[in-house]
Amino acid sequence: MESILAVVEKNIEQNLKSNYAATITLALTIDDNGNPKDFEQVAKQIISSNNYIDAVQLVPNGIIKYTYPLKGNEPAMNFDILHSPLHRQAALKAIETKSIYFSGPVELKQGGLGVVGRLPIFKKGGFWGFSAVIVKFKTLIKSTGIESFKSNKYYFQLSKINPITNTEEFFLENKSPLYDKSFEKVEIPEGDWVLYIISKEQNYLSGFSPVMIIAFLLSLLCGLFVTTLLKKPSELQKLVKLQTKKIIQSEFLFKSIFEHAGLGIVHTNSIDGTFIDANDKFCELIGYNQEEIKKMNFMMITHPNDLDEDLMNMKKMRNGEIGQFSVEKRYFHKNGKIIWINITISSLWKKNEKPNNHIAIIEDISGRKESERQVQESQQKIKDLIDSIDGIVWEGNSEESGVTYISKKSEDILGYTPEEWIADKYFWRKIIHPEDRDWVIDYTTKHAHDKKSFDYEYRMIAKNGSIVWVRDIVSVYHESENIIKFRGILIDTTKSKQFEIDLNNSLKLVTEQNKRLLNFSHIISHNLRAHTSNIQSLISLIEMSEDQEERNELLVLLKSVSETLNQTMSNLNEVVSIQTDINPIIEELNLNKYVNKTIEVLRDQITKNEVIIINTIPNDATVSFNPAYLESVLLNFISNAIRYKHPDRKPEIELKTYTEDNYQILEIRDNGIGIDLKKNGKKLFGLYKTFTNNPESRGIGLFITKNQIDTLKGKIEVESNINIGTTFKTYFNNAPKENLHH
Repeated sequence: MESILAVVEKNIEQNLKSNYAATITLALTIDDNGNPKDFEQVAKQIISSNNYIDAVQLVPNGIIKYTYPLKGNEPAMNFDILHSPLHRQAALKAIETKSIYFSGPVELKQGGLGVVGRLPIFKKGGFWGFSAVIVKFKTLIKSTGIESFKSNKYYFQLSKINPITNTEEFFLENKSPLYDKSFEKVEIPEGDWVLYIISKEQNYLSGFSPVMIIAFLLSLLCGLFVTTLLKKPSELQKLVKLQTKKIIQSEFLFKSIFEHAGLGIVHTNSIDGTFIDANDKFCELIGYNQEEIKKMNFMMITHPNDLDEDLMNMKKMRNGEIGQFSVEKRYFHKNGKIIWINITISSLWKKNEKPNNHIAIIEDISGRKESERQVQESQQKIKDLIDSIDGIVWEGNSEESGVTYISKKSEDILGYTPEEWIADKYFWRKIIHPEDRDWVIDYTTKHAHDKKSFDYEYRMIAKNGSIVWVRDIVSVYHESENIIKFRGILIDTTKSKQFEIDLNNSLKLVTEQNKRLLNFSHIISHNLRAHTSNIQSLISLIEMSEDQEERNELLVLLKSVSETLNQTMSNLNEVVSIQTDINPIIEELNLNKYVNKTIEVLRDQITKNEVIIINTIPNDATVSFNPAYLESVLLNFISNAIRYKHPDRKPEIELKTYTEDNYQILEIRDNGIGIDLKKNGKKLFGLYKTFTNNPESRGIGLFITKNQIDTLKGKIEVESNINIGTTFKTYFNNAPKENLHH
C-alpha cells in the first residue's frame, strides 16, 4: 500500500509541476504595463501540449477576464473570486505565500467538479492578479493513475478541509469512516489535500497493543470457561480446549515477537513511568539487565533536554488527546554514552478506560544521527568556505525561475539577506539596474537556451540605493532533460569599473583637449599669419615709398594693423586663460545679484536703446559657478541681445530660471533679428565667426562664453527664428555644496 501510494503521489506531484509551469508561461505573457500579449496563442499551445489541463485563465485584480478555451467556460467570465466565500480563502493564501495554490475540488461556475490552481502575479511591486489552470475532477483522478490500481484489497480516498464548514470532506466513492480501518495517507500541501489508500479488510491487529488486549480478554474468557466447565456438556469442553489453544498460540506469537524482535520493546507503567518488562534487545541497547531495568523508570535514562517533550506527549496520551506518538530522543547508556533512539509509544487501554500501561518500540538511530552530524559538519565547512570567497556564490534553475541558494556574502556586497533572495522568485530581476535589466535578461535567456556557460558585467541596485557593478560568471548544466540549472559567482567590480570609467573619461577629456588645442593652433596660425602678412606688406611699401605724405598714410595703416593684432592677441590670451584653468574657483552665487550688476554696467546702452528688461528670477535663486565667468556670460548674452535688436521694435529681454534634472537653467530671451540656425548653427560658437554686418561683431563673445560654461561642466542650448528673436538656455551644473571650492 505504501509503494502504490508513493507512485500515485509522484503522479500528482508531476501533474502539479506541469500546472505550475503552465501558470508561469501565462504570467510571462503580461508586459510591464500589465497587458497580456498573445494570450490566445500561448494558451492554445499549453492546452494542446498538456492532456491534464482543461482550461487556462488570466485573472487581473481577482476578476476572470481571459479564458481559453472560451467555449463551455462562458459562465466563469467576469467572476470575482476575491469576493466569493468559496474561493476567497484559497486565493488569499496564494497571494500570501506568493506561490501556486490549488482550490477545490469545488463546483465550478461553468459546471462540474474541478480544481483551480492559481499563481499570484506581481508587477512593479504590486499585486496584478492570477494566472490559473482549471482541471476537472475526473481529469485530475485520471492523471493520478488511481484507476490502474483497482483491487479487491484496498481503495483510495481524497479529502480536504472545507474552508466554510471547517470539516473534512471526502470526494471519492466509499466515504465510510476510517477509524476502524487500516490505511496509509500522504499530505499534498499545494492543495491541502490528504490522499488515503485504505484496506478493505478490517484491521484486527494494529501493532502490539491490540494483541495484548486480545490475549488479556481471551485469558478472561478462558477463566470463565474453566469455572463453568463442569456445568457444560462435552461439546462446550471441546470449545474451551479449542479457545485455549488459540490463546496459547497468540501468547506464544506475542512472546516470540517480544523476545526475538530486532527492535527494543518495553512494557511500561503509564502512571509512574516504571518499566514492567523489556526484551533482550532493549537491555542490550542501554546496557542494563532485566532485574536492573525493572527497578528503573524511563525518566532516569532520558536526556534532560528531551524529557519535557516526552512528559508532555505522555500527558496528552493519558488525557486521551492522542493514542500514540513517535519522537527522536536521547538515552543514557549504563556506561554514560549517549544513544539516539526513535521511539514509538502506544497506549494499552481502551477509550474511556483509566490509563494504566503502554508499550514502546525503540530503534537505535545513533549511526544515522552520527552520519547526519558528519554531513552537517561537511555542509558547514563548505558553507564557511563559500562565505569566505570574495564574491557571491549562487544557484538557481529554470524550473523554479529564481535563485534557490545564495551565499551570505550577498549581505556584505549588496545588503540583501539570502532569505530575501529566495523568498521572491523574481528578486534578482528586480534589483538589476533598470538600464541593464532588459538586455541582461535577454542575454541570460539566450545562453540558457543554447546551454552554454557565460560571463558578463552589469549593474545592480544595493539595498542602500547605491549602484554596484558586478561580474557574473555562470555555469550551465542539466539536472534532467527539461530542467536547466545555473551556478554562478557574482564578483564586485565597482572599484575597477569606476577606475575604467575614470580612465575613459580622462581619455575623452585629453582627446577633446587635443582637438581644441589643434583647432586653436589653426586659429592662431591663420589669424597671426594674416596680421603679420599685412605688417610685412606695409613695411615694404613704406621702405619703397619716396613720398613723405604717402609714407605717413602707410604708417597710419600700420598702426591700425598693429592695434588689431594687439586686440587679437588679447582675445587669444583670454581663451588660453580659460582653457588652461584646470580648477577654477566655484562658489554658490546669487543669480539676481549678478544680473543686476550686469544691467548697471550696460545702463547707458539700455537707456539709449530703450530696452525693456523683464526679470522673473527669484531673489533667492543661486547657481554653482565661477564669479568672473558668470559676469562674462551675463554680459555677453545681454549685450548681444541689445546689439542685435530688431530695427522695427523696441528691444525686449526676458530672464527667468528653473530647475531641470541636475541643472539650474538660466533662460535669456530677446525679440531681436534672430539667427539662421540651419545655415549658421554649427559655427555659432566658433572663434571669429560672425553672422551679421554689424560693425561691432567680432566673433569672440559666444566662443569665450561657450568655453567658460563647458569648463564648469555646463551646456548651452539655442532656439532662434529670423526676425522673431533668440533664446539662450544656459545649464549650470548643480554641484553638491561640499564639493565647492572657496
